[in-house]
Amino acid sequence: MAKMPQEAVDLFKDPQASKVLATVDANGAPNVAPKGSLTALDAETIAFADIAGGKTRANLEATKKAAAAVFKMPVGYQVKGTLQGFQTSGPVFDNFAKMLKSMGMDVQAVGIMKVEEVYSLSPAKK
Repeated sequence: MAKMPQEAVDLFKDPQASKVLATVDANGAPNVAPKGSLTALDAETIAFADIAGGKTRANLEATKKAAAAVFKMPVGYQVKGTLQGFQTSGPVFDNFAKMLKSMGMDVQAVGIMKVEEVYSLSPAKK
């Protein structure tokens, strides 16, 4: 397991940062979806709300693998990891449900992913 640097944790927690989640299906076909709800629970764990179900959830249930990117130019990070499961109750689910209810959205589940690799997407400094 890998730990994200504090800068990456803070970026995942920033509601103004852009966030996407990439998955693959059982045949290796890629899928990428915006996931504004992506957040860091700690330096080793990210979570996201499953609002619509669909391809992302089906892919994760089939392969358990995903990559997430977060960026707020000029800083960005990519993390790769393994889905630990989808929660439909408990404190993490309740926090997501409350937050998204205020935006008029209902949460079906919350995906929990353990971070295994971390990469900077920031431009190289000279």
